[in-house]
Amino acid sequence: MIKISDLLDMDVLAKHVADRTVNVQPHPESSLRIANYTQRCQFSGAWDDVSMQCRGLIFDADSLGVVARPWRKFWNLGDVRFPETLPENLPNSLPTITRKLDGSLGISYTLDGLQCIATRGSFISDQAIWGTKWIREQHAEIVIPDGWTALWEIVYDENRIVVRYEWEGLVCLGLVKIDTGEEMPLNQAKHWADSQGVRYVETFDKPLAELAEEDGDNEEGYVATWLFEAGPPLKVKIKYGTYVQIHKILTGTSIVGVWELLRDGKDLSPLKSGVPAEFCAWLDGLESRLWGEYRALEGRALAAFRAYPGAIDDPRNSVQRKAFAAYAVGQGQVTPLLFTLLDGGDIGPAIWKMIRPRGDEGTFKKDEE
Repeated sequence: MIKISDLLDMDVLAKHVADRTVNVQPHPESSLRIANYTQRCQFSGAWDDVSMQCRGLIFDADSLGVVARPWRKFWNLGDVRFPETLPENLPNSLPTITRKLDGSLGISYTLDGLQCIATRGSFISDQAIWGTKWIREQHAEIVIPDGWTALWEIVYDENRIVVRYEWEGLVCLGLVKIDTGEEMPLNQAKHWADSQGVRYVETFDKPLAELAEEDGDNEEGYVATWLFEAGPPLKVKIKYGTYVQIHKILTGTSIVGVWELLRDGKDLSPLKSGVPAEFCAWLDGLESRLWGEYRALEGRALAAFRAYPGAIDDPRNSVQRKAFAAYAVGQGQVTPLLFTLLDGGDIGPAIWKMIRPRGDEGTFKKDEE
C-alpha cells in the first residue's frame, strides 16, 4: 500500500495545514483522516502538487497508508492560470467525454468490512451520510476492485445545486488506482459498473470544439479525460454558460451580499431570473428578514425621539443637548440613532450598519464540487 509520504511532500502538507489552505479531518470512529483543500486555498490561489491532490484524499493516521485516492483538482477548459487546460496544449489524442453531473463528489472507502462514502472534506457530511446509507441499502454486496477507489456523484433532491434530476442515487464517475493515480479505462469501468448493477455516468462521442459551443438548461456540461498509463489523467471541465451563471448566483450570493444590495438600494429581481424556486424563496425570506430588522429599529428610534419629554428649540444649545443626552443614553440600542435624528440626519445608513449579518452565515448553497 502506498503511503501518504510517498504521494505528498509532508513538509509542504504541514505548511498548508498551518496556513489553513488544507484541512485534515479525523474520522469519528477510526484512525482514518481525510485531507481536502479549503476555501482559503481557493481564494488565495495556493495551488501546488500537494493542495491539488488533497481533494478528499483518505489515509490512515497510524500506518500512513493511503486508503482512498480521488482525482486531483482539475479545472475548466481554457483556464489561463493552468496552461495544461489551454486548447493548444491539450493532447492530440481524442479524450473520453462524460456528463458533468451536478451533485457532490462521493469517495468510496471500506471500514470494518462495510462500504462507506465520504465527500471531499468530510466523513460525516449530510451528503456522505446519505451516500453511505444509499450504497449499503441498494448495493450491499458491491465489490470494488482491490487497490482502486470508486468515485461517485451523490445526487438527491435535498442536495440539489442547480440541475434538477428525476432520480436519486449514486452514479459511478470512474475508478482510480490508489498506487499510481491512473484512471481505469472507460470500457473496463463500465464493465465493472454493469457487473455490480450500478449506474455509470453518461458518455458521449463529440468533438471538443463542439462541446465548448454548447449551452442548455438543466445540465452542467461535460468532462473531457485523457488517460495516461501508470499516472493520473488529464481532466478538464466544459461547463454550459447558463449553468455557470446560475451556479455563481446560488453559491456566490451570500447573506452579507444581499444585505449590501439592500443597503445600497439595489433591486434584487435580477438575481431571480432563471434560478430555482427554492433560491427565490430564500432570497425573499432574507429580504423580508432584513427589512423587518431595519423597520423595527427605525420604528423604535422614531418612537423614542418623539417621546422625549423635553423641549428642543436649538439642537446646538448645550443645555438642551445635555438634557437630551441624559434621556437618549437610556434608550439602549437606538441611542446613537437619536443623536442623528436630533441633528436632522438620515438614520438609514446607521441602521443598515447595525443589522449587518455575521460573515459566517454563508451563502444559499455551498459549492461541494
